Amino acid sequence: MKYKKYYDLIKKQAERFDMSQNCKVGQTWEHHIQPVIKASLMLADKYGADKDIVEVSAIFHDYADLLDFANRDNHHIMGAELAEGILKSDGYPQDFIDRVKTCIINHRASVVKEKFSIEEICVADADAISHLDNVVELICWRAYLGEEIMDCNNFVKNKIKKSYAKMSKETQELYKEKYNSIMSILF
Repeated sequence: MKYKKYYDLIKKQAERFDMSQNCKVGQTWEHHIQPVIKASLMLADKYGADKDIVEVSAIFHDYADLLDFANRDNHHIMGAELAEGILKSDGYPQDFIDRVKTCIINHRASVVKEKFSIEEICVADADAISHLDNVVELICWRAYLGEEIMDCNNFVKNKIKKSYAKMSKETQELYKEKYNSIMSILF
């Protein structure tokens, strides 16, 4: 595996995050980080993106969240900076680093920014796809936090709406049926 060092770093940090949240260890890795990486690479194949940029960006896209969930509002900015430090110390060229940082910065659904590269689209769309693919996990997470049923439902419904809205038109078309099915179940 080409980026094993980074996979190991993020997987370990995701496990620490799960323990700090009293979640089953492996949950964040299994239900969010790994699915984002997988979907990013699938979209990179489909759209002809640079797979190395996409993969590294997907690996690091939520790194700041995993270090401290209090970083949530700025995790895309902090994560890009953290990835830059790691990639610089490993000798990656600045152009590669800058492209990875841009993908990480532009992956958030709640901060809609224009995406100028296909790699940015792949990572942002994959982050959204992971939410559609893991609706049950989202509901369980909110319930675990102690929210009432309607609050869980409203949170997840809004998250799915935002996620779908941030997808590129091409990816929306691929996931339209799944999105409509999810929305018909949520009340």
